[in-house]
Amino acid sequence: MAEGWALALASQRFEPGYFSFSSAGLEAHGLNPRAVDVMAQNGVDISAHTSDVLTDEMLAAADLVVSVCSNADTNCPLLPAGTVKRHLPFTDPAGATGTETDIGACFQSVCGEIRDAMVMLIQELSANQPMSVRQDSGEHLFQQSDVEVQSRSSVYQGFLKVDRLYLRHQLFEGGWSERLERELLIKEQAVGVLLLDPDTDQLVMVRQFRVGMLWQRESPWPLELVAGMVDKEETPEAVALRETREETGLTISGLVKICEYFNSPGASTEKVTLFCAKVDAKTAGGIHGLKHEHEDIKVVVIPREQAIEGIRSGEFNNAMSMIALQWLELNQKTLNKLWA
Repeated sequence: MAEGWALALASQRFEPGYFSFSSAGLEAHGLNPRAVDVMAQNGVDISAHTSDVLTDEMLAAADLVVSVCSNADTNCPLLPAGTVKRHLPFTDPAGATGTETDIGACFQSVCGEIRDAMVMLIQELSANQPMSVRQDSGEHLFQQSDVEVQSRSSVYQGFLKVDRLYLRHQLFEGGWSERLERELLIKEQAVGVLLLDPDTDQLVMVRQFRVGMLWQRESPWPLELVAGMVDKEETPEAVALRETREETGLTISGLVKICEYFNSPGASTEKVTLFCAKVDAKTAGGIHGLKHEHEDIKVVVIPREQAIEGIRSGEFNNAMSMIALQWLELNQKTLNKLWA
């Protein structure tokens, strides 16, 4: 998929031969039919591609080698002098489990991630910018092993879960910190979905009560993205499908991954994955949600431009919505081409 996207994107901006792309692996596993199908859905034909094994000749001819999985990154052969290596980690969709819909959503999501990465890579190459390879920056990065958790206990378990940790960690100037006491809010991974109707240029969003906004100047019924928590053994893509159905009654297509971020890493374990998806806004509306979860969710349809103006005016002040809407403003043209 990476080679297919790189060739397709480069052909839109440059003359043939300006860039040369080829792909190979440490082993040959054959062409995945699901990869062929999802690329075809996105307007790129890779049916004639082959599954090849990386050779010394290919490495010698390369200016840049990009690995896309941890195994290839770890076991990449020694590169010739002057050849730059870049690692772009993607989830292997071939390992996806669940229903056909879940597996298809995973392939579509990874396909979108690869496309976005190839867009950025080609922009970087065409601007003749140096490769920003983190391991070549000279900065020493601390890892999990540089933290010593001396004890951990549960402080509270209710709607929220809180643990108390005693720990110490390595210091930038050397040595160890003093013993620290920290309370940690335990939250499962969350997913947010920005729902866009490209035909009407409208967004489908939701309102529901948020206790964290009580006693604030703003209404505690903010305008937000569809969102929910990841259950055990559930992919973020599957959550995006499920939560959209539960909160809006709509079915999504063209799922594109926006980003991942930690919501408040100083005090919480929550990690958020954001997506953008295509919906039919003409059928959107009403009150939705699961009664046993005490959900009372109102669906709101607004023009995309109005939402973007809401970022400028401060009407949108929750992180999920702000990040997703700003991403949409930056990637609108690319998204239109993808969904065309």
